[in-house]
Amino acid sequence: MLIKNRTATKAINKRYIYAQDGQLLLSKQGNWLHTDASQMAYADWFPEPLLVAEWAGEDIYLEVIAEHLETPLTPYHGREMMSQLTGSETDLLGRALQLSHWLKDHQYCGRCGHVNKLLQGEYGMGCPACGHKQYPRLSPCIIVAVNGPNGVLLGHNKRFPAGRYSVLAGFVEAGETVEAAVHREVLEEVGISITNLRYIDSQSWSFPHSLMLGFLADYEAGDIKVDNTEIDHADWFQEDNLPDLPPSFSIARQLIELALKKQTKA
Repeated sequence: MLIKNRTATKAINKRYIYAQDGQLLLSKQGNWLHTDASQMAYADWFPEPLLVAEWAGEDIYLEVIAEHLETPLTPYHGREMMSQLTGSETDLLGRALQLSHWLKDHQYCGRCGHVNKLLQGEYGMGCPACGHKQYPRLSPCIIVAVNGPNGVLLGHNKRFPAGRYSVLAGFVEAGETVEAAVHREVLEEVGISITNLRYIDSQSWSFPHSLMLGFLADYEAGDIKVDNTEIDHADWFQEDNLPDLPPSFSIARQLIELALKKQTKA
């Protein structure tokens, strides 16, 4: 996937992603990439087809359809679709979803309240009244798999479905380094200290605008004591007693599997 400033590339072909009311619109064949522009009315706040990226030699555009317009297409949740994709397809769809959230949330100037307009040649919204500019929001978020003597630390967040567990995560605070955020989040959520922190990978998480920064760490000291604000249960798990886990395309799952491999080698 090639991201450029908001101008067409040299690609000959175009394809389109249709979104409506926060969901994708699929063709009768179940396709989320469409060969033609929709010819349907756009949402009031969506000004024009938006170039998402150049992908597989084609320019990919986003179209956001008016929310109450009946269409012959099938609505489908973007997160569910991403769980069925791999590699650059996941990145492409995630970027389109994130841009649609950004456009909807930045219809008006955050400084004076005037209606924003898309800036020419870049991904930004500008206020014609006061000149204030707003760009797609990115919220850095740490996510960490902790290895201990009794397995990998997993927690159940109150927002999760029953039985679903994952590694710990949280947003980086103002003035905080990502490393400090990892130590703080683990201590706050489960009451233990960690050591041997290693950065592993990152993932853009478009629900709606997180940038996940993934780490591995080792247990240092303390007993598990959940905060009961976000995490209501946490424990150490091994490969033979795993609970329901996050989807395979998520960085959370990647970290869990990597931590389990290190457990088997220990």
